[in-house]
Amino acid sequence: MTGTRIVGLSIGLLLLLAGEARAAERMRVLMLHAFNYSFPATSVIAEAARKRLVEHSNSVEIDAEFLDLARNADEAHSLRTATFIRDKYGKHPPDLMITLGSNALPFVVKHRDLLPDVPVVFASISPQTYAALQLSPRTTGIITAFDLAKTLSLAERLQPEARRLFVVAGSGETDRRWQPLARKMIEEHGRKFETTFLFELPYSELVAKLSKIPSDAIVIVLTVFADSEGKTFVPAQVAAELSALSPAPVYGPYDTFVGRGAVGGFVETFESIGTAAADMAIEILQGRDPATLAPRTNPAQHYRVDYRAMQRWGLSEKNLPADTQVLFKSPTIWNQYRGTVLAALFIVGLQTILVAALLFQRRRGRRVENLLKDSEERMTFAAAAANIGLWQVDRKTGELWVTEHCRALFRLASDAPLTREALLSAVHPDDLEIAKAAMRGPSKTEQSTVRDVRIVLPSGEVRWIRMRARSYPEGNGESKQQGGIFVDITEQKSAEAETALQRLEIEHLMRVSVLGELSGSIAHEVNQPLTAILSNAQAALHLLAQNSPDLVEVRDALQDIVHEDNRAGEVIHRLRSLLKKGERKAESVNINDLVRSTVSLLHSELIGRDISLKLDLDHAPFFTRGDSVQLQQVLLNLVMNAMDAMASTPVAQRSILISTGGPQAGMVDVLVKDRGHGIRPKENGRLFEPFYTTKSHGLGLGLPLCSTIIQAHHGRLTLVNDERGGAIAKFSLPVQQPIFGTA
Repeated sequence: MTGTRIVGLSIGLLLLLAGEARAAERMRVLMLHAFNYSFPATSVIAEAARKRLVEHSNSVEIDAEFLDLARNADEAHSLRTATFIRDKYGKHPPDLMITLGSNALPFVVKHRDLLPDVPVVFASISPQTYAALQLSPRTTGIITAFDLAKTLSLAERLQPEARRLFVVAGSGETDRRWQPLARKMIEEHGRKFETTFLFELPYSELVAKLSKIPSDAIVIVLTVFADSEGKTFVPAQVAAELSALSPAPVYGPYDTFVGRGAVGGFVETFESIGTAAADMAIEILQGRDPATLAPRTNPAQHYRVDYRAMQRWGLSEKNLPADTQVLFKSPTIWNQYRGTVLAALFIVGLQTILVAALLFQRRRGRRVENLLKDSEERMTFAAAAANIGLWQVDRKTGELWVTEHCRALFRLASDAPLTREALLSAVHPDDLEIAKAAMRGPSKTEQSTVRDVRIVLPSGEVRWIRMRARSYPEGNGESKQQGGIFVDITEQKSAEAETALQRLEIEHLMRVSVLGELSGSIAHEVNQPLTAILSNAQAALHLLAQNSPDLVEVRDALQDIVHEDNRAGEVIHRLRSLLKKGERKAESVNINDLVRSTVSLLHSELIGRDISLKLDLDHAPFFTRGDSVQLQQVLLNLVMNAMDAMASTPVAQRSILISTGGPQAGMVDVLVKDRGHGIRPKENGRLFEPFYTTKSHGLGLGLPLCSTIIQAHHGRLTLVNDERGGAIAKFSLPVQQPIFGTA
């Protein structure tokens, strides 16, 4: 037993020592800076990456080397630096390298034997640089896709009146990569500027030219790592100096320019680049194969501006894009001390509530009662002023509450009780069931119901009352209360009746007007059978005067007289139907018979105008529900319009086609096609306007009246040009099965 314990203790000790040994193995990361420590961009990226790596593991050991490739661009310096790094880290290479700055990755690719087995994560490489390099599978990183067009777009929003554009870039390797990109962007930009490219100039000349530009211009500073005389610079410092001396606002695509005098641009923060590169490095340090990690584009790009620079150049904050980050704006007291202000307000409010509760606790009930009473009085007064009576009834007890204005609406005596029965007793007997249903209403819905009923006042006067009712369901869906309003709408009903009467008068006048135009043709239609009757009567008298009259011929003459008399009677009957006045009568109307009857009225008019008319009627009879006189008036008006439209059409081409179509979606179509001049562009859209007419003798009421009649029959009237010439008038009516057995 003792031996077993010793073995167990030994194994535990070995495991503990192994764990401590693994903990002692620290991961090493080498950061290669393309420039020296004074370049803020690479310094910010490195610091952000270091923080993220340390957050991930405290055992990460980070080394840094500054290649200083901007100030020393010669080949000898590059070789010396590569040899130094190889000698320093060759025997104990790091687990991973992170390159910082645009020139660091090309340096590693150029010296491929630098640390060949160490995976590389690059930070902030342009798509052009990435495409030009032949990278090993163990190299991946963050690609920075600068959107220079959005930086220019920001400048346009802030300076909409600007017409001149100045673009600044130096003579270094990175500066020259920017130049063709800037030229291409400006060429493809929608808005054209008078553009001046200040590229590859001596720095002193650049300063002199930029200091003399107009104040309403736009200046975009790219990078100036070196000038044409070989002097080296830090781009962020150059942006600060140029912003200070420029008479016009300066913009740039780098985050380090913001806060140094430039207005801003569409940028990504170098902190976000460093964090994104560190995240990729952590994946590789955890065992992920770099070859499986495709390069990524940092999504953290957005508009950033310096509020102080905007104030300096008088740029309006309201012109900024919605998602712009405004930096260096002095916070208000609310922004600075929001927590303190909220806490103070909360304490003051709490104290106020406590004091108010102590002071008004005894009077709370009375005050609430008074407020409710005042509210009820105000509501009642407002309702009475609008001629509205309010009511509410309890479904279970039948208890009714109404405002005093209901007494005035129903003309109840001052001493009469305001009960449900008292109100219903004033309702017209024909509307009593409607009123009861309205006040009873549904119990499981909040939707209001509206009913119009008549009430008979003690004086015998009849008035119209609109009853609107609504239930108030509770938690279980049932409703104990129902309420609503009474509104006197007598004047509204009178106005509607007056309007309907006026419309009927206009319809009658329009029919009389049309028949007046057809008076000659109608006289001809009546004169023909009368002439035939006279001729046959004279012939019969002549036959009867003979000694042996031919009774067969006499009978034929008398039958012709009866036939012609019926013919004249039909014409007069149709005229009486169109001329008579009266209310609209709903009946079953055969559409095909309606067309034939209308054509018969127009027979002589068509002959007099040398117009041929063809019918293309569907074999199946179609019935609709409506007023046959009004529908015949519509068809008569449309055919008359068609005849008028062909006044200037050659006689050989004058024709009208009336057709009926089978039901589609429950509608039957009646079409009137002519060969006239059609609808002119200036007339299109105005033909249905009241009093608008294209005829010298027209009133402008025919088509609006026809449209009103068709709409009242739940149909639709349209007027369009025919592709083959002329116009097509079409009205559609709901199809209804014929009603048989009615008189």
